[in-house]
Amino acid sequence: MRTLTLLPALLLGSILSGCVHETTYLSDGRQSREVMFKPSDAALTRMNLGLAYLRRGDAEQAKFNLDRALAQDPRNADVHLARAWFYQSVSDVEQAEQSYRQVLKLDPGHGDGLNNYGVFLCGRERFAEADVMFRRAIVSPGYVQVADSYENAAMCAIRDGKPELALDYFRRALEYSPGRSKALLGAAELLAEQGDEGGALDYLARYRDEHQPSAQSLWLTVRTAEAQGSVAQAQLAGAELVRLFPDSEQARRFLSNDY
Repeated sequence: MRTLTLLPALLLGSILSGCVHETTYLSDGRQSREVMFKPSDAALTRMNLGLAYLRRGDAEQAKFNLDRALAQDPRNADVHLARAWFYQSVSDVEQAEQSYRQVLKLDPGHGDGLNNYGVFLCGRERFAEADVMFRRAIVSPGYVQVADSYENAAMCAIRDGKPELALDYFRRALEYSPGRSKALLGAAELLAEQGDEGGALDYLARYRDEHQPSAQSLWLTVRTAEAQGSVAQAQLAGAELVRLFPDSEQARRFLSNDY
C-alpha cells in the first residue's frame, strides 16, 4: 500500500536565530538601546528545537520544548501543528486530533495543517473527512505544496476504493509537478488495472525520462507490456529488473512467471 506523506513543511525549517530584539532610538541627542523580549519568537525557537529532538528520537525533550513553545505563544497555529505531529509520532491519537482541531480553529486556511490533518484522518480510515481536508489545503491562499496534497488525496482515494477519483488526483498532481515519481507510477498502475495498457506505458515512459528505474517501475512495465502483447519489451524490462534488483519480491515473481 502506498504511503501518504506527512508534510510539516513550515515546521521543519532551520531553528530561528533568536528571540531578543534590539531597538535603537535617540534620547536627549544621544543614541540609546532598548532590548525587547518577544515571546512569539521564543515560541518558534522552542518549537523548532522540539522538532529537532523529535527527529533524533528524543520524545521527552521534544515534548518539553513543544510544551514551552505552547506556553510562550498559545495562539500560534504552527506550534499546535508541531504538537499534532509529535502526538502522531508517539501514537497519541486523541491528543493529535485535538491539536489539529486547534490549528484550524486558530487558522482555518492553514495549508500544512489541513494537509497533515487529511493524512491523519485517512490513516484513521475517515476517508470522506480526509478528502475535505485535502481539498481545502489545495485552495488555501499561499499554500505551495499543492502537488503533495493532490498526491495524498489520490493515495487516500485508493484506500477508499475510488480508483477513478485517485487517477484524477494523480493527474492534477502532475499538472503542478510533472516529474513526481509516485504520481507517475500511481497513474500508470491505475490505468493498467483498468486495462489501459497504452496509457500506463505512456506514464512509465515519462517516469523513465525523469527517474532511475525502480523495482516497482520495472515490474509494472513487465506486467503492462505482457498484457499488451509486447513480449520483447516485457522480457527486456524483466531482465533489467533481475539485474538491478535481484533480491526484490518483483524479481522473484518475474522469474517464477507469477504475473
